[in-house]
Amino acid sequence: MATWRVEPIWKKSIIEYNHMTKDDNELIVETGWRGGSFLVYTEDDNPPVLEPGVDILNCDYESEMLETFDGCWTEYHYDDCDDETREWLEQYFEDDNSFFDLEEHGWSFTDGEMIIDCDMTITRVNEDGTDGEVIKTESVEPEANTEAKFVPTAAWPFGPKSE
Repeated sequence: MATWRVEPIWKKSIIEYNHMTKDDNELIVETGWRGGSFLVYTEDDNPPVLEPGVDILNCDYESEMLETFDGCWTEYHYDDCDDETREWLEQYFEDDNSFFDLEEHGWSFTDGEMIIDCDMTITRVNEDGTDGEVIKTESVEPEANTEAKFVPTAAWPFGPKSE
């Protein structure tokens, strides 16, 4: 068994979704993290095969979160809530309450996702805790249109244009 540390290459690319329910209502809390790292375990010495958009805690490998840091945003998705519940939740969050305290109001955590939404650095963690082999995933990006050129069509607004 091998241990690998997985980290996003870009900042603000870890997105956490916490699903909560009460009665027939579902709330999804989205939190964006500036960075973080995870441990992933493979059965052999081969690195894990991971692609951008992976739910790192629910992938084909045993994994655990080491850390996330510097929450950048929190958004609440009320799409599956009735109007009365949506209004109550909006006021609840407007009053600076935490979604963690919703359990005191009858809500339950039902599911969670931790998405790494970019390429990753995958580093082998040696048995002595030191870093070993380092791999960077590379997704295929569409080729840039190199023929595009900026051609101004309006008159120069600051007096005569010097050429």
